[in-house]
Amino acid sequence: MDTARVDICYRPLRVAWAIHSTDKEGFRLAVRLSHTMWGGRFNPVVMADRSGEARQLVELYRVDVVIPIGTDPTVVALPGQFPHLITPYFPDRLFLPHQSEATRAHLLDVHNALVHWRTSGAWKPVDEQGIRQFGWDDDDPLGDTFLIHYGAYPAADDIGIDYLELLGQATLAIQCRIEKDAPVPLDVHEHPSIGFLSRHGLRRHYSVRPGWDYPGFYSGSADSLDDLVTFWNLRAADISLQFFDPAHAERYAIIKPAWEERTRAQLAPLDEHRRKIAVWSRTTPVETAVAAFTGQPLNACQVGGPFFWNGGAVRPPMMILGEASSLGVFGREQGKPKVSFTLSDKPFCSDKWFYTQHLVASVTLAGGDAQHTFHPPYVPEWNEFYAREMHFQYNKFRIEPERNGVVIDVADHDAFLVGLPNGPLVTQLFHAAGVQAKLSGGGLIARQLLAKLGGLNGARVFKIPGVRRLLRTYGPRDVFTKKSALQLIGARDPNNPTVHFDAHKQLYIEPRPHGTDLTSAAVFAYLVEKDLFRMGSELTCPSCSLPNWVALDDLRQRNTCDLCGASFDATRQLVDRELQYRRSGLLGLEKNSQGAVPVLMVLQQLDINLNGLSRDAIFAPSYDIIPSGGGDPFEIDLVVIAPSRGFREKADVILGECKDQGGVIDKMDIENLRRAADALPKDRFETYILLAKLAPFTASEVELARSLNGPYQRRVIMLTARELEPYHLLERTQKELGVSSHGGSAEELANITTQIYFTDPIDASKLA
Repeated sequence: MDTARVDICYRPLRVAWAIHSTDKEGFRLAVRLSHTMWGGRFNPVVMADRSGEARQLVELYRVDVVIPIGTDPTVVALPGQFPHLITPYFPDRLFLPHQSEATRAHLLDVHNALVHWRTSGAWKPVDEQGIRQFGWDDDDPLGDTFLIHYGAYPAADDIGIDYLELLGQATLAIQCRIEKDAPVPLDVHEHPSIGFLSRHGLRRHYSVRPGWDYPGFYSGSADSLDDLVTFWNLRAADISLQFFDPAHAERYAIIKPAWEERTRAQLAPLDEHRRKIAVWSRTTPVETAVAAFTGQPLNACQVGGPFFWNGGAVRPPMMILGEASSLGVFGREQGKPKVSFTLSDKPFCSDKWFYTQHLVASVTLAGGDAQHTFHPPYVPEWNEFYAREMHFQYNKFRIEPERNGVVIDVADHDAFLVGLPNGPLVTQLFHAAGVQAKLSGGGLIARQLLAKLGGLNGARVFKIPGVRRLLRTYGPRDVFTKKSALQLIGARDPNNPTVHFDAHKQLYIEPRPHGTDLTSAAVFAYLVEKDLFRMGSELTCPSCSLPNWVALDDLRQRNTCDLCGASFDATRQLVDRELQYRRSGLLGLEKNSQGAVPVLMVLQQLDINLNGLSRDAIFAPSYDIIPSGGGDPFEIDLVVIAPSRGFREKADVILGECKDQGGVIDKMDIENLRRAADALPKDRFETYILLAKLAPFTASEVELARSLNGPYQRRVIMLTARELEPYHLLERTQKELGVSSHGGSAEELANITTQIYFTDPIDASKLA
């Protein structure tokens, strides 16, 4: 039984609270509700009547569910704009009242946290500091900032759970007041508060690199809902900030220097240029915002503009409760690989009393096969598609950057994932582009060839020019001898006399003793063993004088003619000749196998040479594309989908056109690829167009390819036999043209293509 290591990160579900831009009471309720949740500190607030900004924030914070607060139609309608964020619990409400039992929360809450901390012993250092429940007057001008910083809970009558009573039972919290006519006391920094609890016990995970996370102050107006929401959302991105209202500077006389000292201590281990205290502001001019913080180096951070939240400045990290490793066991379900694993080392209370509370098990694992993947691209809009293919519970899957999120309840003890088939994934990809896709005849042939060869690595044999020449020389019904085959395989390539079989002596197409060279006989034996050629003999029927092909398994001294039905003795013919060969199976369908060989060569080369693709990428050959809005169908020879890696959330997609020797890339090929590439969602995919030929490109083909790029866009990748025949993609190219790059990504290959082909004027030697 196959097993695999499954890495699990446990994280709270992230909620986006939808309010109206004039509803300050709605904002206050959102903050109070967030403080009931373990991890609620990281729930953003979005203004539904500012739909563009709301969409940016939902995307930026990788939200799991959108919850409206208030009855305004725009607020109520906002969750409908995100149909992929399906509520993962039933009924669709935060708190579940029972007639005979206590009300239960649907999301992981601070009650669970308090029980877990008590039973695990992690609470002692906090208990020694002493929990404080801070209160303030309703008319305190800084009251809303205190609510954000120090926290409060909704009324028990409103939600059915008295969190204040639970806090008092667990911690003996002491009540403290903040007087509106006096400076804010130092106690707020010296003792944990309600606001502290929703953040405690969480830490950043490395899978999402944060953007600006400079700690310091937020300078704004405590009376402005825009400033309050902005401040809340910055802290929801795990940025350590203290609100500062210049209109009430005297209230910060005690806590401002204390916060500055704490921030400097936090920055001390960093490089010198990063030790500046940050002053964030939304509308306040930078000069005004920093005026209250003189005498020290500052980092001014302006928040504002229509593109701030999608410009990459602030990038909320993934906050987790803890990590665990589990042993996953592989099985098969309806022909697909399935891995089952236990949910071990839970960093929360898993008592069945909390069975209604939900969170996310964020999973990554190694596994799958050539036709299935456990590493789909990060496209949140496909959550339901992924769920139905990989988990079957349509509402309990959340795709994450480089990970799969499975929604669980705290009492679950195991989970599973099913490998995502490549075919439905490619179909879904083109569906997002507004077209239909189905595997073409060439694609079916390529898939079966891969099955016979044992995967993409088996296609290495096609790197040898003599193998391809053997396929081109003898058609489906042509018969040849072993001697003829070995001569073709081992001979010098007439189209490129500098390339000889000796260039592939170090190539491994199957295991062989170390230190021995590959021979043309071993290559031919490999092709026959993989059933690409069949042994037999061509016998002439004495009655009708027509040739009959008889495979070795059916060969007898006495045979029956397939054409006239006459029986004849073939002893004399068999004695006088050696075994013969001809194409079999898939290669016998037609002379050129619909271009499957160059397609497999490209896929095999990408599989080996592009960083990270060999484990995570999806390789799919030859799809027929049918435009949904009309238009002529066309074929795309290959599709590669490479999930994001290295802190990039966009997946790379490569759409390719491949030609054998003698093939020509024409204007129609270029326009079809352009249509398909331009239709893919640009916010989810970085799309590249690959053109491959087993012969040099012509000057006209280069000009057609150049038209696919834009002034600030390099997306064309061009490969010839020069790149496809060596084991390393750019081995020959580096020697011939002096290219220094190793081509470790689609982006690098596009840049190399520009360097080689799109120079003015074109160097004819580079086309050779």
